[in-house]
Amino acid sequence: MIFGFEPLEGGYEVPMRVVGANVPYEWLIYIFMFIPIGIFCFGFYEKAKVWWLAKGEIHRVDNGWQRLWSWFAFSFAQARVIRKPFAGWMHAFLFWGFLVLALAAGVDAAHFWIHWPPVEGGTYIAFSFVVDLLGFLALIGIIALAYVRYIQKPDRLNDTKKSDGWIILLIFTILLTGFFIEGLRIAAQIKLATTMEQIQYEQMASAFGWYFGYLFMGMSLESVLIWHRILWWFHMAIAFAFIALVPFTKLWHIMTSMINYAFRDLGPSALRHVENIEEAETFGVEKIEEFGWKDIVDLDACIRCGRCQENCPAYNTGKHLNPKLTLIQAMKQHWDAKVPYLIAAQDHPVEEDAAVAMTEEATEAVNPMEQSLIYDVVTTDVIWDCTNCRACMEHCPMFIEHIPKIAEMRRNLVMWQGDMPGEAQMAFTNMERNYNPWGVGWANRAQWLTERGVRDIVNLLPEDGKEFEYLLYAGCAVSFDDRYKKVGEALVRILNQAGVSFGYLGTEEFCCGDSARRLGNEYLYQTLVQQNLESFNNYGVKKIIVVCPHGYNALKNEYPQMGGNFEVYHYTEIIAQLIAQGKIKPGKLGAKATYHDSCFLGRHNNVYDQPRQALQSAGVAVTEIEKSKQFGFCCGAGGGRMWLEEHAVEGYKRINDTRTDQLLEPNPEMIITNCPFCLTMISDGVKGAEAEDRTKVYDVAEVVWQSLSK
Repeated sequence: MIFGFEPLEGGYEVPMRVVGANVPYEWLIYIFMFIPIGIFCFGFYEKAKVWWLAKGEIHRVDNGWQRLWSWFAFSFAQARVIRKPFAGWMHAFLFWGFLVLALAAGVDAAHFWIHWPPVEGGTYIAFSFVVDLLGFLALIGIIALAYVRYIQKPDRLNDTKKSDGWIILLIFTILLTGFFIEGLRIAAQIKLATTMEQIQYEQMASAFGWYFGYLFMGMSLESVLIWHRILWWFHMAIAFAFIALVPFTKLWHIMTSMINYAFRDLGPSALRHVENIEEAETFGVEKIEEFGWKDIVDLDACIRCGRCQENCPAYNTGKHLNPKLTLIQAMKQHWDAKVPYLIAAQDHPVEEDAAVAMTEEATEAVNPMEQSLIYDVVTTDVIWDCTNCRACMEHCPMFIEHIPKIAEMRRNLVMWQGDMPGEAQMAFTNMERNYNPWGVGWANRAQWLTERGVRDIVNLLPEDGKEFEYLLYAGCAVSFDDRYKKVGEALVRILNQAGVSFGYLGTEEFCCGDSARRLGNEYLYQTLVQQNLESFNNYGVKKIIVVCPHGYNALKNEYPQMGGNFEVYHYTEIIAQLIAQGKIKPGKLGAKATYHDSCFLGRHNNVYDQPRQALQSAGVAVTEIEKSKQFGFCCGAGGGRMWLEEHAVEGYKRINDTRTDQLLEPNPEMIITNCPFCLTMISDGVKGAEAEDRTKVYDVAEVVWQSLSK
């Protein structure tokens, strides 16, 4: 068959399809296939070589089985992708269609190279039906995705490029020509068959291809056979082009997504730790190559779907930060421009400035080696706009890590450049001198107990020294914010009524350090952690109840980096547990409310149900608004922005006002929060909306205590 081909037949006694029938020189395709495979492998090698230019250390080789499961679940089950139902399922159809079609092509290649037995009989019918069905769903998927991008045009796809359209057209053409080829084959077999029964099995085996066959029934047999050959070769050519293009286009996300799924951060929500900070010669990241290889893979993995942008409170209120465009894509463009220089410097170990002259790109108007990552590429406005709300990371289908990148650049600005907003400097000074960002004298840290009339029911450890099961880590807000002292009082009374044994450190409690760390002052953060750990260890602390979600996240997820391993609970978890155990029995308030999920309790720690359970037990009817739970909108105070001034952009409201409007929309009697920062920001929003008379802002602890006092 070197110069000939296997002719098509009208049908076969045993249901089957002869691979390559009617295609002259079909065997050549199994030689030609090594060309695109070789190009693909070369592209993969070039990409991997570039990743290793990154200097930062992110190993990610622990928990092998968990990483394998993550790779499988998110690659093949498309678990993150389908969170956005329509576009997600269409993408899943496309992914699985291409995967199964590639498998079918692999079976054909195996038949040629290793004489894999032909697929026949019922196995052929079932296998062919699955391939046909998924191929058709893939065709529907690519049409639907094109409709979303070019007809619906959602704002999240606000950076569509010409290459996007060409890739969609390429995929559509591959799928459509595949069905045309199948239709032409079936049409020819029908014309060759002596009876319809001879080919009837194809109605099941090629359920969709059968209907495509009707398109060609009006053609002569000779024309059908010729067009079958032409389209077969054309189809294979563009399929090979697809394979070759993968490493050099946005199709590369097929590979980088799988790498990200395997090497994503499996740990709790915590910023990366700086080891031996006293010996560090530099802080944070000043140049893009100082990031780790996983950070660079993130840049290649970004598919520009815009889900991060769609859920970013900064972007949605007109700020400079757009996690897709002004962060990840800006970094990617800078990285791509800088790579030739870095490779030249690596190949010829000379001074960095001299490496510029080694490349043709040195004549460009903008030299990427001279660009500053944190002043020219990402910009300080973008860096300081972030609230660390985690919406970008929560909704990114590729597990791109936006917050750690921003944190590293903040660290460089603060600890290396000494460049920070004046308000941040004031907060640092307050934490350094008085161990709280308010700047109130540290000696007054336990004064709230007396002010709120609960000193007699609190085991103040430095004075009373009684045994306790839990440490109550009240935090700075309870100690120094007059409004939030009421929340501390309510919680203390609830715990006392339930018979919970707890102690409180008073002046031996220090700021958790979250704001310092999130604002980039890692040294101050670690100093505060060490002071708290010394206090915790002195009193033999094992279990901790934390009031503020920011302190909760720090103590639970970040303190273990410095050896602080404790059982840490947010107070809403404890209250829900006490109600479930019958230790407290709230009354029924009968109030209508909306509930605000704080970012550090919700997206950072996945605590959504317990506060709602507590409110439901207290007889509060919570109306769930659209932006709730994992889709919740930030109050604007996270990431240390509680201490920075926010200026409204023309045409937009501030973040807290925007969030307040969302919470006020159902016209609730109460807006309920679980965080001191959120309480402050939402209260200010209610005042700004002049809704104080009709809607009151409370914390969960206050509401539960009201119901217990009823």
